[in-house]
Amino acid sequence: MLGDRIKELRKKRGLSLRDLAGKIDISISFLSDIENNRSRPSLDRLRDVAEGLETTVSYLLGESLAELPGDEDFQRVLSELQDFKNWPDRDKEELLNYLRAKRLIREG
Repeated sequence: MLGDRIKELRKKRGLSLRDLAGKIDISISFLSDIENNRSRPSLDRLRDVAEGLETTVSYLLGESLAELPGDEDFQRVLSELQDFKNWPDRDKEELLNYLRAKRLIREG
């Protein structure tokens, strides 16, 4: 369930309820209710929780196949892409071309 995933990831990150609640500006009691599956956060709040835990909403909802929390290299890449939507189109295209080229090289 959503709350279980949030609690597990919060603990894995070494954050207390107080730490995470402060980081994302919600009450400790509301965060506790979410973790214990007594409350369902709005999509905006879920995005805040995901950002505070440095993961994706998709992962929290159990939709992601990647083991995001355990893959530190992937987490570093994601953190560098946090503001990707604000990048100039030329930079976005340059990164995508680089990734495509690297995939072709790996695939031989």
